[in-house]
Amino acid sequence: MPTPQRFPLFSLKAVQALLASLCLASSAWAQLKVEGTRLIYLGQDREASINVVNRSGEETVMQSWVSDPQGGDDIPFAIVQPLTLLPPQGHQMLRVLYAGQGLPTDRESMFWLNILEIPRKSEHADSMQFAIRQRLKLFYRPTELQGSTSDAVRNLQWHRHSQRIEISNRSAFHLSLVDLALEGPGLHQPLTDYVLLQPGASITLDARSPVPDGSRVAFTEIADSGLLQNHSAPLP
Repeated sequence: MPTPQRFPLFSLKAVQALLASLCLASSAWAQLKVEGTRLIYLGQDREASINVVNRSGEETVMQSWVSDPQGGDDIPFAIVQPLTLLPPQGHQMLRVLYAGQGLPTDRESMFWLNILEIPRKSEHADSMQFAIRQRLKLFYRPTELQGSTSDAVRNLQWHRHSQRIEISNRSAFHLSLVDLALEGPGLHQPLTDYVLLQPGASITLDARSPVPDGSRVAFTEIADSGLLQNHSAPLP
C-alpha cells in the first residue's frame, strides 16, 4: 500500500496574496504596452483607436477582441486586424468599428477591450511561457448625450443614513471613482478603493460608525483621458 502523502494547507489570504502577486508579475512581464487606460467611442466618429507598442526586441503576436461584461454574445463591434504580428519595437493602431445599431442612444454602454499577447514558441523545451491578456474599458457614448463625465461627477447626489452613505448617479455616463474616504474634524476613514457608477444607478457604502454632522466624502475621479481629478462632496 502506498504511503499517504501530506500536502501543506494554505490560508485563503495566502492564496489571494499569491494570485495578486501573479497579476502584478503578468503586468511586469507584458511586452505589449497599451497607450491608454480606457477607450471612449464617440457616436459621431466612424471608429475609435488606441496605440499598442511592442517593447520587446522580438516579433510579438497580438490578438484583440471586444467582450460584454455581462457575458452576452451580441457584440456590435469589430476589430480591424484582430490578429496581427508586431515587429520588434514596432506599434499598431488598434481600430474598433461600431456596427451602427444595437446600443441605447440615451446612455453610455460599456464593454471590455481585450488585448492578448501570444508568446512565440520557445527554443528551450523546459521553458515556461505565458499568454498575457490586458483588458481595458470601452465606453460607447451616443451622439445624443449632452454634458460630460466631469459635469456628472459634480452633480452626483450624496446622502448619509446612520452608518451608510448612498451615492446616486442621475446622469447617462459611467463614472469611475477611486480612493473614497470619509472626512471631517479629526476624521479620516477609508470607504472603498474603487466604485464604477453605471448610468442612473445608486450604490451604498458602509462606514465603521455613524456618520457625524459636517462630514464630507473625498474621492478621485478618473477622467476620460485617464487623468485623476480630486473632489470633495458634503454629506447632507
